Amino acid sequence: MITVGIIGGTGKLGKLFREIFEEENFQVLVSSRSTSLSKEDLVKKSDVIVLSVPIESTLEVIKEINPYLDKEKLFLDLTSLKVQQTKEMLNSKADVLGMHPLFAPSIGSIKGQTIVICPERITNKELYQKIILTLEKKGANLVEMSPETHDQLMAVIQGLTHFSAIVLCHCLKDLNFDIKKSLGCTSPVYRLTLDMAGRILNQQPELYADISLLNPKTIDVLSQYLRSAEDLFKKIEEKDREGFIKFFEDASEYLGDFTERAEKESDMLIKRMVDE
Repeated sequence: MITVGIIGGTGKLGKLFREIFEEENFQVLVSSRSTSLSKEDLVKKSDVIVLSVPIESTLEVIKEINPYLDKEKLFLDLTSLKVQQTKEMLNSKADVLGMHPLFAPSIGSIKGQTIVICPERITNKELYQKIILTLEKKGANLVEMSPETHDQLMAVIQGLTHFSAIVLCHCLKDLNFDIKKSLGCTSPVYRLTLDMAGRILNQQPELYADISLLNPKTIDVLSQYLRSAEDLFKKIEEKDREGFIKFFEDASEYLGDFTERAEKESDMLIKRMVDE
């Protein structure tokens, strides 16, 4: 029987993966601040080591356990960043698989959810395949890429998206805008936008701070966002109607056929929201 050891297994994401592996008949060990089993002992007793700790603690924990990892073990992490984490993991003798579940553990299942995988060193392909097949059996959509590509994409997918949502709601606060009153005369797009922003702001701020602050690619992305926002602001301030339309059309042309798909998908969400 394969033994999976989860460091941070009492947290929300750690618990979810513990359930997944237990349901597939893996033996699962858990180490956290609230357990008697130490990280070092867990590593020694496990074939697969899963790291599920806060981003700010990841590098420190990796350095702590690296000396106990041998070439027979598979070391994987569930961190939202990948370049620095996988680089440090490769200082061990173990096989290294970077993973990033792109969903909140509150969903309660990985069925239909995307998990990015970054296989950096895989010598025991049989053990690696058993983990991959387990995740696929549970319905996860696995997307393979390099750690560098991952962090660049996440600077937009997470960093830019979170930034926009937080700024939007902070602006409403500074305007002393009546959210409750606005919901009585909301448009579908406004409601969906507010729902997504509210979903983000219902999460742990520490996690979102680390995602934004610790990804070195984020600054470049947000700098361009501010330049683009300033460009559009000037067109509105100067009542430049033609410039606004050109700015709008350039963005629409960049998205191409995705605009039609986006409208259809959002129509379905709006209809479901109205029905409920």
